[in-house]
Amino acid sequence: MKYLIISCFSLLFFQNVYAKARFVRVTFGQNPYNEASIIWDQNRGEFLGLYLDTVEPSVNRYRNVLQLSDKNSMRGMKNHIVRLKGLKPNTRYYFTIKDTEGFGRTYYFSTVSDSPNERFSFIAGGDSRDNRVVRQKADKLVAKLKAHAVLFNGDFTGIDIEKQWKEWFLDWENSIDTDGRITPLIVTRGNHEHSNKVIVALFDVPHKKVFYNTVFGGNLLNLVSLNSEIQKVGPQKIFLRNTLAEHDSYQWQIVQYHRPVRAHVASKKEMQTQYKNFVPLFEKHKNVRLCLENDSHTWKVTWPIVSSKDSDADEGFKRDDAKGIVYAGEGTWGAPLRAADDKKSWTRDAEAINQFNWIFVSKEKIELRTIKYENEAEVESLTEKNRFQMPKNIELYGPVNGTLVEIFPR
Repeated sequence: MKYLIISCFSLLFFQNVYAKARFVRVTFGQNPYNEASIIWDQNRGEFLGLYLDTVEPSVNRYRNVLQLSDKNSMRGMKNHIVRLKGLKPNTRYYFTIKDTEGFGRTYYFSTVSDSPNERFSFIAGGDSRDNRVVRQKADKLVAKLKAHAVLFNGDFTGIDIEKQWKEWFLDWENSIDTDGRITPLIVTRGNHEHSNKVIVALFDVPHKKVFYNTVFGGNLLNLVSLNSEIQKVGPQKIFLRNTLAEHDSYQWQIVQYHRPVRAHVASKKEMQTQYKNFVPLFEKHKNVRLCLENDSHTWKVTWPIVSSKDSDADEGFKRDDAKGIVYAGEGTWGAPLRAADDKKSWTRDAEAINQFNWIFVSKEKIELRTIKYENEAEVESLTEKNRFQMPKNIELYGPVNGTLVEIFPR
């Protein structure tokens, strides 16, 4: 195994004293086959080493000791970052953090497969804001569903202050399973994040302007993360054009960003800059079949749609099952709900509910389901081996047109 820093074999004798590392999270950047970032707040004590291995350390042995890649002070936290390189695809990695007060608990995460024949599970949503009771339920369900990654599309907190971020990370610890399993995050920026800098510092995203791509399953999927809070022209548009073209041979491309092109809440403005600069590029590539949006604090799923200036178009789009793109969202991970009072002729279903999307991706199709997470305490916990089955008591939502949205290649 190759890592940034590797020590000789170490034998550790764990004490009954625990490290003061808290808010531990894992994020994926561009290559989740062999790279990941481990981030935490060093609340007290001095960091001494991150111990990493592919074998469960039942005898307290780790073969690799890593030092910090970076650190920053953001929102009252001493954020420590270890960037892992040279990891093996589709492999479980156990780790613990040592500081001057002892060793922390054992966590683990898994890299993803680089085979296009694999199937992937994602949880997608955003707008957690400050309703802690509600968002904690969503976080707890994350721990049970064992997705490969969570796609979190912005508006983590209400006003981007220290207290709210610390509460967000404290609540996010509910997404860590009892055995220490962490579901990695892939994040975008929302309008309630006051700067790009806060997202870079807290989640170690690979681009300072918070637009980047992440690939899964060899040439199966290119996930594009955009920033709806900065200019849609210039560097971001060039990036979007280039990444979509470079991955045109992939089976799928999915795009995620915060503000919806056409919100389903009447008080929200239409994002004409995205309609003008993003949508034509999406539609140029036949493998772009799904866009994930948030911001409005409601829920919607559209039929496949294309942009149009025809007289029968509704807000610049019309339904096209053969060539269209499905747009899903719009952000209810704990934010105050708003009525879905701006439905379109091409809206499949929409309603104000607390939900996130559960998405399966394979060569054959994309499956999208809407999960009402408020009954999370009743939902059966899955494993990594059975992560594609429907757990007992899961509440799927689809009031008119069914609970399953299937998207096929064209």
